Amino acid sequence: MYRKWLVAILAVSILSGCGKNAAFEPVDINTDIDVCDVCNMSITAVNYATEVIMKDGSVEKFDDIGCMVDFMGGATKETGALFVRDANTGEWIEAQKASYLLNDDYWTPMMYGVISFKDDASAELFSTDNGEGSKLTFDEVVEHLGEKGSSKH
Repeated sequence: MYRKWLVAILAVSILSGCGKNAAFEPVDINTDIDVCDVCNMSITAVNYATEVIMKDGSVEKFDDIGCMVDFMGGATKETGALFVRDANTGEWIEAQKASYLLNDDYWTPMMYGVISFKDDASAELFSTDNGEGSKLTFDEVVEHLGEKGSSKH
């Protein structure tokens, strides 16, 4: 039941911001001061960082995709845009446009094992060098991590 509500909330949040993301841009991560808004860990592995830009302009920063999904399950503000980073280059990408790999053996800051990439080719390159992963869409990532809940915290 929790998973269905989480997916529904994320879908509404994302769809309410569709076509309007041009006004929302990701904000640089400052590794000296930025901490994850869910687990309060320092954000030092910037290629795994994610952000939620709210419609009111506030920015929520996370050290792991799993923390972002956990946050969105309880978000009370309207979402403007969701951003993840390409694990190879650190380039910011809109979460819905990214490609994802899942492998419980992949290292991520909170060990969710989900890594984002700008495209399928980048994901395949990572997979070749670091072990096979299951390819997922953003909606599948949300569903998978929603099943886990906040078991990592």
